[in-house]
Amino acid sequence: MTRTDTRSGGAAKVLGAVLGAGALLLPAALGPRPGPWTWVAVAGVLAGWCLLVAAAGGTEDSGPVAFVRDRLGPGPARTATALYFGGFATGQAAVALGAAEFALGDSGWRAYAVATLVLGSAAGYAWCVPRGPSPAWRRLRLAAVLALAVSWRALGGPLPGPGGEGWGAFPVAAPLLFGWVGLEGAVPAVARRRALGGTLLGIALAAALYAVLAGPPAAGAQAPTPAAAAALGLGSAALCWTYCRTNLHATAARWTELTGRTRRGGLVAAGLIALGVLALGRAARWDLPVLLIGPGAATAALYALIAVAAVRRPRPQEPTDHDHDHSAEHHRVLEGAARSAR
Repeated sequence: MTRTDTRSGGAAKVLGAVLGAGALLLPAALGPRPGPWTWVAVAGVLAGWCLLVAAAGGTEDSGPVAFVRDRLGPGPARTATALYFGGFATGQAAVALGAAEFALGDSGWRAYAVATLVLGSAAGYAWCVPRGPSPAWRRLRLAAVLALAVSWRALGGPLPGPGGEGWGAFPVAAPLLFGWVGLEGAVPAVARRRALGGTLLGIALAAALYAVLAGPPAAGAQAPTPAAAAALGLGSAALCWTYCRTNLHATAARWTELTGRTRRGGLVAAGLIALGVLALGRAARWDLPVLLIGPGAATAALYALIAVAAVRRPRPQEPTDHDHDHSAEHHRVLEGAARSAR
């Protein structure tokens, strides 16, 4: 494999890991509030974080939870799994509300009612069909998400959320991290310099894409016609539904790792948590940006935990059956924010 191919492959892996429903939800929720320099700053911090983790051996081979366990022990590893479960269980409330706002073209109590239906139907499908989507379907879905996001941008910008302007001191950092879930499991070791260069390139490309999608409309840009807006909205809602379904699958797997109980029990637990967040959001009159704080904060805590693990030496330990159960396959990153958000 050539040098260019290796870097291109690393960049493509990062883009495939972090891009997903976040490409639709973040521009719609945040609008032009985070300027391009905000995305540059976030990308710079994440690049530094990647270099730190890469110097410690990376997470690409073993997975982020195993990385934490090998250096900090089983307790912090369970904390990492719990952050995955809690962050993505609450995150499905945001994904469902985003789907409802895309479908309706507005927000309010109707959006919360439709979001409840989105969440319930996605959970019901995940209950009846235990297998997640195939890799081919995931690639096709990502291409559809990017096509819709670019179409929204080309036609005058994404569907605006009512909180897009005038937030005052609204904490933007946590919602932004919703778009970077997946990177934590795609960091190669520093010895693989070309692959690491591709990872850093992927971070830069993802940040540039988010900055463009969430930027203010171009001068003279016209809003999409009602027919075009309806078509884009329904398509975006449908894709958000599929991400909600996939994330519920993955969240249920984390529940099994945490408790040893069945996947279906995890689906019920995750669905009830997301439903509770929706109910609280409706009672407090929160909109999509506020709902993104929960999963964004969980992502920040997970990245901080991995960074702490990176500065510690691996713990000497004997392999056990429990260790074999937590292979890289079991610790494959959730699709969320950005992927299956994930």
